[in-house]
Amino acid sequence: MKKYALAFVIAAGILAADGALYAHSGATGVVKQRMVLMKDIAAEMKTIGAMARGKVAFDSARLAAAADRVAGHGKHMPMLFPKESLQAPTEATVRIWQDWDGFVASATTMQKVATSLAAAGRAGDRAAVKSGFRALGKTCSTCHKDYREKRR
Repeated sequence: MKKYALAFVIAAGILAADGALYAHSGATGVVKQRMVLMKDIAAEMKTIGAMARGKVAFDSARLAAAADRVAGHGKHMPMLFPKESLQAPTEATVRIWQDWDGFVASATTMQKVATSLAAAGRAGDRAAVKSGFRALGKTCSTCHKDYREKRR
């Protein structure tokens, strides 16, 4: 029975990945660049989360590098949202430009939290890594709630 459950999980993962790729198909220019950036952030969060939750061995250098990459993305994120770049298949909402200062503040907060998380990782402070990972995830979810279309 476990073999069938594993096959189901693998098949579901393939379908989900295919759906995500399809959702981004047709993206060009800055919209594609920011979709790639968001996908990179998600991959780094997955790496950090696995270590923070103890699902993989804690590697302070790898964790710090992942958090540093997220911080770098936060620094560059506003540049990938030129005024009203809403070409399909973007998930950005017009609220970004209506509340530009709030959007930039969200990206800056993500950058700062990720930088602190990287420092905690380098120090090997697992408690600070766990709390930093939660704080970083909250910056992502808050920004998505405020500035991204709701997913169906």
